[in-house]
Parts: sequence; C-alpha cells; structure tokens
Amino acid sequence: MDSIAGTYCGVLPPNVETILTLNADGTYRLKRKSANESDSCEVLNGIFKVIDGSILMLEHPSSSDNIFYKVKNDSGIILIDSFGNEPKARDSKLYILKK
Repeated sequence: MDSIAGTYCGVLPPNVETILTLNADGTYRLKRKSANESDSCEVLNGIFKVIDGSILMLEHPSSSDNIFYKVKNDSGIILIDSFGNEPKARDSKLYILKK
C-alpha cells in the first residue's frame, strides 16, 4: 500500500480538476472542482481498498457509490467503471491522474 500512497492530480472530463490523496493507512481525500463553476468544490474523505493488486476502490463515505481507479504504473492511475473497464483507447489519456 505504501507504493500506491501519494497525491494524484489531473483534469477529468467534463473539465473537473481532481486531486486524490491516498494515504498509507488506507484512507483517502478526493477533491473535485469544476472549472466551469468558480465556487463549487466537492471534498470526500473515506477509505480505499486494493482489489487484485491493481484496482483501487474508493468507498464513498455516505453512499454505496464507490469510485474505481486502476494503477497504470508507479506514477499514474486511471478512472475505470465498476466492472474494471478502462475508457476507450482514444479517450483513455483524458482519465489519467498523475502522481
């Protein structure tokens, strides 16, 4: 879990600045801010689990709507759906957060 720990940043569709901090103790902080709305900012804190060594499941603190990422390499993760599917190849680079 230590190798996954760190802060990942990027702009995910539809133009949402995303900062995800994964802590070595299995907790996370996800901050999302729409570039179109100057004051709107969502912050989630919760726990995450590692599934099959490379899938990260962020457990939503107040609902069952979990968020999934897949570890691409030591410096990047990609947003995936709940079935583990990555976005289509031509769009995949738009869904990557970099460490």
